[in-house]
Order: sequence, then C-alpha cells, then structure tokens
Amino acid sequence: MKEERPQNEEHPAALPLPGGQREEARGKGEKASPSPRPPHGQSEGGWGKEETSPSPRPPSGRGEGAGGRGEGPVPRLNLAPKLKRPLQPWNPLDYLRLLYWVFFFPQALRWYVETFADPGYRKATGRDLLPALREDPVQRNLALMGLLLTLLVPPLLAAGLQRMGVPVNWVGVAAGVAFGVAGGVAFGVAVGVAGGVAFGVAVGVAGGVAGGVAGGVAGGVAGGVAFGVAFGVAVGVAVGVPGGVAVVVAGGVAVGVAVGVAFGVAFGVAFGVAVVVAVGVAGGVVVLRFPDHLVAMLPTAWRWSRQGGSLNHVTPIPLPNVQRRLEAWLETDWTAGVYNVNQILAYTLQFIPAVRAVNRALERMPEERILPAAAELARAPYDWDLVRFSSASLQEALWREALENLILLPHPFRQWLLKRFPAEPRLDTPARAACAGFWYLHEKKLEETARAFEVVRRLPYGNEMLEIVSALKAAMEAESIPGIAAWANRSAIFGPYEKGPSLRPGTTAALRQLAEAAGEIRTAREAVSPMLRSTAVGRAIGILTRLIETAGETCEPPEADLIREVAIRWREVLARWGGEIGEEVLLRPVENPFLEGASGRPVRKTFVGRSGVLERLERWWAGPPDIPLPVLILYGHRRMGKSSILLRLQEKRPPNILIASTDMQDLIAADHTGQLLQKFAEAIHTAARAAGLDPGPPPDRAEYASFGQATGALNRLLEHLDPQMAGRRLVLTVDEYELAEEKIEAGKFDPDFLRYLRAALGRHLWLNLILAGRQRLEEELRHYHAVFYGSAEPVKVTFLSRDEAVWLIRRPTDDFALDMEEPLAEEIYRLTGGQPYLIQRLCYELVERWNERFRREGRNTPRRVTVEDLRAMLTPEFFREFFLAADYYFSGVWKEAGPDGQRILQAFAGSEPAVRSRQDLIRATGLDPEAGEKAFQTLIHHDLVKETAEGIRLSVPLMAWWLRLAPYR
Repeated sequence: MKEERPQNEEHPAALPLPGGQREEARGKGEKASPSPRPPHGQSEGGWGKEETSPSPRPPSGRGEGAGGRGEGPVPRLNLAPKLKRPLQPWNPLDYLRLLYWVFFFPQALRWYVETFADPGYRKATGRDLLPALREDPVQRNLALMGLLLTLLVPPLLAAGLQRMGVPVNWVGVAAGVAFGVAGGVAFGVAVGVAGGVAFGVAVGVAGGVAGGVAGGVAGGVAGGVAFGVAFGVAVGVAVGVPGGVAVVVAGGVAVGVAVGVAFGVAFGVAFGVAVVVAVGVAGGVVVLRFPDHLVAMLPTAWRWSRQGGSLNHVTPIPLPNVQRRLEAWLETDWTAGVYNVNQILAYTLQFIPAVRAVNRALERMPEERILPAAAELARAPYDWDLVRFSSASLQEALWREALENLILLPHPFRQWLLKRFPAEPRLDTPARAACAGFWYLHEKKLEETARAFEVVRRLPYGNEMLEIVSALKAAMEAESIPGIAAWANRSAIFGPYEKGPSLRPGTTAALRQLAEAAGEIRTAREAVSPMLRSTAVGRAIGILTRLIETAGETCEPPEADLIREVAIRWREVLARWGGEIGEEVLLRPVENPFLEGASGRPVRKTFVGRSGVLERLERWWAGPPDIPLPVLILYGHRRMGKSSILLRLQEKRPPNILIASTDMQDLIAADHTGQLLQKFAEAIHTAARAAGLDPGPPPDRAEYASFGQATGALNRLLEHLDPQMAGRRLVLTVDEYELAEEKIEAGKFDPDFLRYLRAALGRHLWLNLILAGRQRLEEELRHYHAVFYGSAEPVKVTFLSRDEAVWLIRRPTDDFALDMEEPLAEEIYRLTGGQPYLIQRLCYELVERWNERFRREGRNTPRRVTVEDLRAMLTPEFFREFFLAADYYFSGVWKEAGPDGQRILQAFAGSEPAVRSRQDLIRATGLDPEAGEKAFQTLIHHDLVKETAEGIRLSVPLMAWWLRLAPYR
C-alpha cells in the first residue's frame, strides 16, 4: 500500500502506521483501548494498514487549533488486533495466536477482553473472578486455553529441542512441567485476582511455559538458573501489559532476580550470584528486545511493515523516526495526531517518543491554540501521564524513580539527590501551564489547577477555565446549607459562555445546573412555610440526581468526575436537611391548596385538564403569523373554568405570543363604547410594552370620549405596532363577555363595535380575539358567525373528565401532604359530576376539617382523608353553609334551565331514586309532552341533566340537595 505522507515536509514520514477509530474516555484513570473493535474486513496483523480518514470537528466554540475540520491528510491508526470473533478452544491456530499475544503482544489480551467479554464481567477481579469464569464464556475459554498452553507447550518444545540434538531428560520435563504449571498457575491466579482474567492468563502462561521448558532441558543448579532466567523474562514481558518503561524493566529484571536468588539459596551462594547476573542480563536483553530494535532500523523492515507485517509491540527503546512522524501528524491535524499518540501508548511501549512529540508540537504551537489543544489532549488520554509529562520533565521523573529504588543509599543523601530532580508539572511556558492545569484537574488538586490556569488567563478560553476551576473549588468547599445557598450567586459568571465561544460548554451547562440547585436551596432557606421549603429541597435533589446520572455523558472530562462528586456531596447534605424539614412539616397543619379554587377566583396552582382547548390554540399559534385565525368563543356555565383557561394562556404562552387581557367586570359602570375600546387599547398597550415593544404613549381618555374618536385612536395604536409585530401575534381576550351583550341590549354600547373589531382583525393579521362568557354565547353563535363572516369558532368549557377530577383531588399540587384516598376521589367526582368549582369547594372543606383534627390530636393524626370522612361531613347543616358559598354557580344554572326546566329539576329534589324516566318526570311536573320535551332538550343542552340507558339523572347530583334547601322551590 502506498504510504500517505503529511503535507508538512519538514517532518518526513518515516514510520508507516495504520488507520483506525477513536473511543471516548471511560472514566478517571482508566486505560481504555482507543479502538475496541476493528473495522470490518481487516485481518489480524501487527501494525495493520494505513487508512486516511476525516478528522472530527472540534467541540463547539473551539478554534481550528483543536483539530482539523473536514478531510485531513493524517491517517488514523488502528493498532489493535484485527480479530473479528472470540477465540475458539477447538481451533489450533487460536492457540498459536494466544501464545504470540502472551510473549510478544500482551496488550492484545486486554483488548480481547474489552472487545468480546460480557460487559458485566470485563473488569472482574477478586471475588468476582469465579462468577466471571462461570457466566462469561469468552473469559472462561480464555482461561481454559491458557491452562492447556501451559500443559502442552513445554513437552512440544522439549521434543523439538531433542530433534535438534539437545539432550532432554524427560523425567525432568515432567517434573519441570509439573513445577512450572503449579508455579505459573498459582502466580497467574494471584495476579488474576488483582488484575483480571486477561492479566492472570498472561502471567500464568508465561511462567508455566518458562518453568516447564527450563525444568526439562537442565537439572540441578543449572535448572534453577534456567528457570530463573526464563521465568523472569516471561513474567517481565507479561507484566508489561499496562505499558511503561519502568514496569517492563522492573518486571523482567526484578522478578528474575527474585527467582534466581531463591534457587541460589537452595543450591549455594555462588550459584545464586550466577543466577542473579544471568537473570538480570537475560531479562534486560529479552524485555528490551534489542534484536528487534536493530532489525527495525533496516530499510527492508520498513517495506515489510508497510505490507502489514509486525515490527514489535513490546520494546520501550524508541524506534527510528516515531517521534518525527508523530510531530508531523500533530502539527498537521492536532485531533488526529492526539488520537494516534493514544494508539501508540495503548498498543506499544513507545512512551518516550510519544511524549517528546507532543511536547515539541506544543512548543511550536501559536498561543491562541494552546488551550484548545491541551483540552483535546486531556479529553480521553489512554494514559494520563501523557498529559502530566507534557508539563513535567519525563527525564527527571525517570531519574527520580531510579533514585527512590536505590534503598542502599543513605536516606539524607538520597533526599538531597531527589531534590535535584523535581517531578512536579512546570508553569514556565503557556503550553506547560495549560497541560499542568488539566493534569491537576484530573488529580482534583484545584488549588494548583487555579494557579496553572492563572498563567494562561490572558489566552483565549483562559478566563473561562479559571472561572470554571474557581467555581468547582468553591463548590467542593461548600459543605453546609448556607455555603451551598451562597454558591448560587456564581451562576452569573457563566452567562457570557451561553451564547459566545466556549471551550467547555458541557461543563458550564452542568455548573448552571448546580447553580439552579443552589438557587432552590436559597429559596428553601428564605421560605417561611415548611411545605414550600420541603418542595424547594425536593426540586434541588431532583436536579442533583439528574446531574449525577448525566454528568459523564454531557460534561467534558476531567471535570465530569468533579461535578458528579459535588452533586453527590450536596445531595447528601440536602437529604439530611430535608429530613429535618420533613419533621417540621409533620408538626404543622397542611396548607390548603384548594383555597384558590374554592374562592371562585381563576386558579393557577390547581389548574387541571382543558388540554383540548390549549392544544387547539397551540396548533393555531404554531402556524405562520400572517395567516388569519378565527375568533375563539369560550362558553360554559359559571365557575366552569373559562377565566382559568385565559389565565393559563397568559402564563404558558409561547414567547412570540402576546396576551392582552380584559375583563368586562371592570366596565360595569361604563356607559359608552369609547370606554370599552379604551379598555382594549390599554390592554394592548400593556402587553406590547411588557414584550419590549414601543407602543407609544398610553391611551388618553380624551381620545376615547366617543365611539368615533375611540376607533381612530385605537387604529393609530395598532398601526404604530404593525411594523414591530413581525413573527408575533397579539391575542386580545375578553372575559365575562356576556356583560358587553347586556350593555348592547341596554343601549349603552354600540353594536357596531363588533364590526369594527372584525375590520381591525382583517387589517392586522397578527391581531387575534378570544371571547369568554356564559352559555348564552352559544345561542348567539349565528350572530357572531354573521359578524365575523363565519370565522367564529365555538369551544364549550364543560365538566372535567373522571381522570382529570381524580388527579385534581388526589394531587392538586406536587407538595400536597395529605393522602386523599381513591374511593374518596371517586365519590367526590360522582357527587359533582366533574364540576371543577364544586370539587375544589368540597376538597377545601375536607382539608380544613382535617387541620382542625390535627390541632386537636397532634402529629400522630393519620395523614389520610377517606370516603367516610366525606360522608360524615355531608350533613344538612353543612349543606346550608356550603350552598351559601356555592349559590353563584347553582343560581346561574337554575336561570338557564327556564321555567319548564326548573319544574323538572324540582322533581329531583325529592328522595330517591336519583334516576327518573321521562314519563315519570312529565307526570310529576304536570307538563304536556311537547313542553316537557322542549324542557328536556334545554336541560340536556345546558348540561343540567344527562340521559342514560336507565333514564334521566342530574349532571351534578349535589344539585338535588341544593333544590331541597334553596328558596327557589
């Protein structure tokens, strides 16, 4: 395959590496495979093939420095094995593949488990190891194949050596296999308990094979030396699975030395010294892979590698031109280059050239690109030491580690030497300070993080990072309710990053959620009512819970872990405080949420249902604003909820909808039409000003002294608003409109004002009209159709459905502290027929009676209201007081029944049955059949009675009690 070269010719393409995919970070400190599954169709190989792929776009708000946009010349590496299926115990080639992995590509075992194992058991260690082997066939087969390799490979190798002329003692082979299996399996299991199945297989197979071969080839002291060398080398390579120079060298030499010393003690000091020397030399040679390093420098090796062959995955000695190739990639496309660096770290031991390449690229990077580049480097590193050593000195860190292991040096002298090799991140350049900031952020050292980002504060996004860290530090320190409430004031600092460029939009959004939770806590502290405080705490806990669940998905790492930790801490503090507030709630009577509805005023908190009306308006308003809408006429009985619907529209309107509210009750004393139009003009003027428009001067009373003057003044107001209403609608609502009809009938309002409104609606398509009134509006519908050219749309506001009524009774508000049992709700619905005002009135009385009981009995009063409580309340004395309060509703519907309808209603005032036949009612009222039929139609039309299969019944059964006690009979 022809090699892809970067465009920057200063850094020649010397190392052919393959393409691949990127994987997101798995969490704090995890070393996750950057490409868990290979692209379809690729075969297994060492380096694979190059594949040029487009670079992903940098996160929103980042500059070009965060990565290339669109197609890029940098190939994406895919150094993971290309195996597309799990290993099969019956496939001999899979045993060879596993043996190759153990000795030459131990990182493949980690990739294999992460790719194919059951997600629930991929990280099983300790006590979870046996369940993983029992439940996960992938890991069970892996362990089984490792054991078989340990048993079979030593005899096969010994037989091969014998055919080559090497003398083999087969008794020694058997003993060596037994000893090697025992030692290898035991050590493998021990490591597996700590590191998982893959790690255990790597160490177990390496140790077992080494011990078996060594034991068969030689015996006695020589056998001890051979086993020490072989076991040390094998285990050193296998222990190098996580990567890193120090781990591999220490694993190869130290383990070999330990085993050699053990055999030396058993067979003599002189031989022990020989073992130590042999193991140290052999371990260093084999683990560092000097032969492979020499071969890698041959030109033929590069041609071979381009064809998909394998160089090696283990040697930590820098291969030729790795650093230069990585530098070229990083400078051409930072995002793709960082991805390739992570691939190198995940599947090779080329840590030193990778770190040096990143440092060189950062040194040459323009300052305005440094912070986005450092953020990309810290987004999903395979090894966080990559970020650390982009600021700290790797060379000094290696010297420091070597000195710390020289335990024979006197302590004061060793401490003096260690001071000469500081390992802390450096802040002497913007690039190092930026990387140090993200490293400290990962380590949760927020004081040091703030110092690091203070150095780059003047750079693009530097102030944002400093404010984020300052906010996180303050949030971590807020461990009390007053401290959390005070933190809410920090929400203002994130305002500039909501719309402008932002390096960490997910983090700032999460911090705003923290501020929202803190604001709820501040509300709870300031509230007097325990119920309001409890509700605010509940909302805060809900916000924090959602943040805990979603922070890892929406927030950038490494801040995600910090924000999750803050949310968990705050939630624990709130849970304790919420318990105290809950205790306080139990010591007080219940706040009655039904007071608003029981008073007859439009309801806000306990508004339920009416979805049909609201959905219709939402559909209308969602259309283009230049399409005229029909005049909406809301009609229904008194206290049925028409005014509540208009209030709901005002509160839940979309941003582009302006509501100009008027109530004809305010015009009781009006005596000419100019006053009516002035009221309309004042409502329009107020709505426009509230929306930030310029409606001009307020309506002047002198300009509305007559109908003619008023139309001219209102026209000027509408024309002044006309150019400002692009994309908006203004809805003029007129409540209690039947009072205007009465004024027209009394000759005080000119009936032509409706035609004037029709003309205004035609001239200004953004102007809409909603009329709300009693049932008689429907009877006048033909008149309105004529006035508005058939565009009047009637909407009947009637009883609540059964589900809506039960919801209102049992959960009037989210913080309602009483359990209104379902049988009680069903009975209230039956008595009221779903009439919302009557439901609110009965529930209000029930809650007030429970509060009286609570004051007598105290906190042990059951917080439950039952149907028995309702029946005990419904006495004649109660009804007399109840109907005095509810007379406005009952007298209104009584008038709508008409004389003949009233006679039929009076027939229900007697005793049961509650269901009567038509013939029975006509006989009881003395009406002739024709008059009786007309009366029935009026009653049904006005929702006063219902006709069922059993007969005629009252729509509101409570009306029977009113008829018995009211003076209208």
